[in-house]
Amino acid sequence: MDISSSSSLSSLSPSPPAPSDSKTPAPPSAHLRARSTPAKSAQWVVPISEATREIIRRDTGQEHLTSAELPARLDLSYCHDLVDVSALGQLDTLHLNKCRKVTDVSALGGVRVLCLLGCSGVVDVSALGTVESLSL
Repeated sequence: MDISSSSSLSSLSPSPPAPSDSKTPAPPSAHLRARSTPAKSAQWVVPISEATREIIRRDTGQEHLTSAELPARLDLSYCHDLVDVSALGQLDTLHLNKCRKVTDVSALGGVRVLCLLGCSGVVDVSALGTVESLSL
């Protein structure tokens, strides 16, 4: 078979599934389609610790009990008492500049833009490989 001709290649393409009557269900592969864009990671709801909620309340003036309630962008820079950032991994943009008590940033891999300038307690950033823009 000559694979250089387009007519030969078209004969190799699978034909679309035949229309099915109401009694015979279509095979599962007939309903599958390739996505044109990659799927976003599934959203999960993480409770925010009381101490972190208080810091967010103090800085934003709003009460947030779970990660699903947080805004897409959050700037908690210069919050010297911030320690637990485990519930902040779903944000689009997160600024934690000069938050010196933050040490564990492993939950922040889902953040698109992450600023950790002056966070001297952070020593392991290996979980942040998927962060699009990381400032250390």
